[in-house]
Amino acid sequence: MIEVRILLTVSTIAIYTLTVIAIVAHGWNWPLIAINDLLALNWRSQFDFDFIIHLLLLGSWVVWREGGNSRAYLFGFLSVVMGGMFSFPYIIYATFQASGKPRELLLGVHG
Repeated sequence: MIEVRILLTVSTIAIYTLTVIAIVAHGWNWPLIAINDLLALNWRSQFDFDFIIHLLLLGSWVVWREGGNSRAYLFGFLSVVMGGMFSFPYIIYATFQASGKPRELLLGVHG
């Protein structure tokens, strides 16, 4: 589990760094850029659509894992809107909450 935590920590630092660089270079208006990319109907559109579906599945798992309460829906929403900026730290926290046991990590309150 330590390897997963290291990977998630490095990924968290990388995604926040890239986000700051993107904001400085292109501004805060990421929804407009994302929508234009989707409407272009090219390979970037395909990648972005695939990624959106991935984020929706991840958000659904987070809601289910947390038990479907208001906190669960907030975490699911943040997983979809923020992607790895929220999900990576959430999963790191969840590994500690589950004491490093994969079954408990995956099942959350259902374990």
